[in-house]
Parts: sequence; structure tokens; C-alpha cells
Amino acid sequence: MSHQETSGPTVIVARRVLPGREGEYMAWHEQISRAASGFPGYLSSELQPPNSAHPGEWVTVYSFATAGELSSWLASDERRNIAAAGAHLIEPDVREQHVAALRTAPEPVTVVFSQVIDQDGHQAFNVLYEDVAGRMRSFPGFLGSDLLQPVDGVQEEHVIVASFASRPDLDRWLQSDSRAEWLDKATPVIQGERTINVVGGFGGWFPAVPNRPRGPKRWKQAVAVLLALYPTSLLITAVRSEIAPDLNMVLAVLVANVLGVAALSFFLMPIVTRWLDAWLSS
Repeated sequence: MSHQETSGPTVIVARRVLPGREGEYMAWHEQISRAASGFPGYLSSELQPPNSAHPGEWVTVYSFATAGELSSWLASDERRNIAAAGAHLIEPDVREQHVAALRTAPEPVTVVFSQVIDQDGHQAFNVLYEDVAGRMRSFPGFLGSDLLQPVDGVQEEHVIVASFASRPDLDRWLQSDSRAEWLDKATPVIQGERTINVVGGFGGWFPAVPNRPRGPKRWKQAVAVLLALYPTSLLITAVRSEIAPDLNMVLAVLVANVLGVAALSFFLMPIVTRWLDAWLSS
């Protein structure tokens, strides 16, 4: 479909950051992303702060050109050491979801369903996918879907990736009787638990667009974030100093981080990226 772009083998990592450690986590994430960018086959790594698509979770999406190159990064001592150095910033339950390839669309909400299919049910699940794709097509805002078959060493599950124009459009499908009916039909061939991850467009503050599928250059992203973050931090600090000058430092840092991330995610970054669009695209 012309409105979609295809990435290489991808891993989606969802982490819950401990309260008050958001600033440190962003710095740590920049370090691990910079390390990933030095590995052969690296295509992109995007960070999405918590939002309505994945409340409470910071989601990273890594893409590499081949499955072997992605596996080399994931199994590397460098990644393991950096991950260990940042473990104190996050809750221990880290979720990883591996996808052999991924289609994204301009500013979609994307949902990734993973399920292990029993050995005798592969053909039946292919038929079930055609059924569910037809059902989704009848819902407003549906952009497209793919069925990704298992790939040795990368993806053990059958993965359905579906994109909708907005979160309300996706929610209408997720909560629909049509989907519930399809799940009843699919359950007999599914082994164990199904994994669902809603990631709200792979780009976070810098969503992919058709002429910029990997997002802006990393240094330009950093400049754009700094332009929004610096005055926001100054304003929050000034207001907090006036309203609660004796506030405990730990609580003050927590409040500042929560307000800062919320302001950037839901208000400032969309404005900044719109203002700087031509420069970010160059």
C-alpha cells in the first residue's frame, strides 16, 4: 500500500521507568541508542514516552537490515553492559516483542498482536487472518494490516500488525463484537498467551512520514528536544520556586519531570516539529 513504509527486522522494548528517574532514563536511552547505531545493519531506534497508546511505558523500537544483524546487537556484550548500568532506573519487568518486518504509516496508531500457533494450525490461521483483515476493513480509520509468519531466530510467533488513523478508531475495533467473535474462532489454534502492544506510530516525537521513513537525523532530534525542554524546565523551576520553595528535592525533581514530559509529549513537541519540519527533513 502506498501510504506505508517497510522496516527491517524489529524489536519493540517496553519499560516502566521509576518515578523521578525520567531525566536519567532519557540520558541512558541516548547512550544505548548511540551504541546500537554503531552496529552493522542498524536502521533506526526510536523512543516513545508514555502516552495514551501505551500509558506508563517508555517504548523503544529498534530496526536492523537483517535478522542476523539484529540478533548480534541484542546478544552483544555492549548492549548487556549498558542495560545492566540502567537497570536501577526501571522496573524489572521489561517486555520485548520481536517482529520480522514492520509496516508503518504517517502518524498511525499501530497495534501488534503476537501469538504462537500450534503445528497443525498454520494454514487455519492464515485463513483466520484473511477473515480478521476483512473485518477490520469495515471499521472507520483502518489503514492496513500484515500477517508476519514466524522467522527462525527472530520471531517465533505469527504476528498481525494493524494500523488505524487514530486511537479512537483502534479502540472501536478492539472493543467491538466483531473482534470478540473472531477471537472465539481463533482461540482453538492459539497456544498460550497472546501478546498485544499498542505503540501509537513508530516515531514518538518524530513520527515517520513517507519521505522520511527513518525520522530526522539524531542530532537534529536532539536540537529540537532541547529547544522545547530548556524553556520548559526554566518555567517549571520558576513556578515551583514561587509556589513551593521548600519542597523536598526528590519530590521537586519528580514533579518537574512529570510536568516536563507531559508538556513535551502532548503540547510542545508537536508544535516544535511542525515549526521545524522543513529543517528536520533536510
